Amino acid sequence: MHSRVRLRAGQALALLAGFLAAALVCANVAAATGMNTSTTMGGGSSMTHTRGSSSVPATSSSGSSMSSMSKSSMSHTSGMHSMSMGSMSMSVASNSTNILPNWLAIIWMLVFFVIIAIHGRHVLETKGQRRYWHSGHVFMAVGMAVMYAPGSVDYFNIPTGFWSLAFANWALAIALWVVVQAFAGRATNLLWLTMAFDMGAMAYMWSPSGFQAPITWLLVAYFASQAVLWGTNRMRRLDERAILGGGASVTADGAIAASVAEPLICEKDLRVSMAAMTLGMAYMFAAMQLLM
Repeated sequence: MHSRVRLRAGQALALLAGFLAAALVCANVAAATGMNTSTTMGGGSSMTHTRGSSSVPATSSSGSSMSSMSKSSMSHTSGMHSMSMGSMSMSVASNSTNILPNWLAIIWMLVFFVIIAIHGRHVLETKGQRRYWHSGHVFMAVGMAVMYAPGSVDYFNIPTGFWSLAFANWALAIALWVVVQAFAGRATNLLWLTMAFDMGAMAYMWSPSGFQAPITWLLVAYFASQAVLWGTNRMRRLDERAILGGGASVTADGAIAASVAEPLICEKDLRVSMAAMTLGMAYMFAAMQLLM
């Protein structure tokens, strides 16, 4: 009886995860549509957004200082001027605040290079789910390093749509895998759900369609909280919890079978690297929003 209730509950939660996957598919399609917006790329790249039937180009005000920001340029409504930060050029309000000068962007870029090296080593040293989990962190760190890289040192000029689609697809893949695990009755580590959300946040960060202030500030608070949890090693508690499944059951021949989530952190000390990465993500969201 209890096993049936547990199975139904697991299937219901898996269905919710399916809805999440469907939402990510929609976001994926939206990001793909965003790649078709009119863009002009160059030393000071610019992008136009279409609202209704009119196209609004990014404009430049004579008094604005350009301090480079991360890969896409955006245009918005009147009362704004063009400004860049990292290697992203964006249209910003005339009274906006730039908290990411060029020298600080370079420091953050170097920090993420160190994070890439640390988690790249973890990828080589681990196997199974742990290897894929650390690979996700490497990919996020690469995306953040490129996001912070000033245009003067970024020679690849990868379109923002690529990053948005890549992170959305990774989040979708994790969500679908969680659904498959749930229907198979296998336990899944809660940290996978955290990674799926983080990948979705990265897709949002790279989205050329622009930010919504309430969502962006919630993400700032979320990643700042994550940084504190990683720094104090409290995220390790999630490594002991499962999203779905898990527990003991009795097989047909009377044997007891246990299903537990595969641990991901294990003996690795991720306090510094993960705290730095999530803090860097929170800072980038705040810096971008303050320029809107």
